[in-house]
Amino acid sequence: MSEGRQASGDDRLLEEAVLLQLPSGRVRYLIQVQQQPCEQCRAGIRVNSVWASVQGQGERVAWCSHCFNATCERVPMDQEHRERLSRVLAAIAAGRVSQAWQAARPAVEDLRRRGLL
Repeated sequence: MSEGRQASGDDRLLEEAVLLQLPSGRVRYLIQVQQQPCEQCRAGIRVNSVWASVQGQGERVAWCSHCFNATCERVPMDQEHRERLSRVLAAIAAGRVSQAWQAARPAVEDLRRRGLL
């Protein structure tokens, strides 16, 4: 992930599994969020989120709050990502799971509203 301002509640967001339920039925869990100025429009904040499946497959979903230049791509799960996924799986085992979101942006915006970002 490109360097930027790490989400201030980064560790706190791993205490509750943020669940993304895709239309295909697949499930992804949020393991990392970073925010930085958008390099495309220079007016908005670009959110880079990494989501993982229980099987350890990762996807980066990124968008700008202003120009909505959005991308979604698979990412390899490095050691840090695997450790973060382990923490999320522990939260799931403890019953700390968010509502099922259908898209990444509203899930992350909910974290922001709750003061976790």
